[in-house]
Amino acid sequence: MSQHTSKVKVYNRARGRWEPNAKVVLGWSGIVNLGHSQPAYTNENGIAYVNHASTGTATVYINGREVGSMRTPGEADFSI
Repeated sequence: MSQHTSKVKVYNRARGRWEPNAKVVLGWSGIVNLGHSQPAYTNENGIAYVNHASTGTATVYINGREVGSMRTPGEADFSI
């Protein structure tokens, strides 16, 4: 399987800034694509680069909470 990378940017609404050190995990539940990525953590600009083998629509988890979905590989912004 080839390796892909998706970019996730995390904004903290309560603090009014991009969130550093947020844990980001992508999950797939399809018949062909099943499982989760290894955790990735956001940098000081709120950006996490998540490496993964699966493609298609993934559920996005930030700090253990489901926050939405995205097409992978790809880029998306989420608020916590």
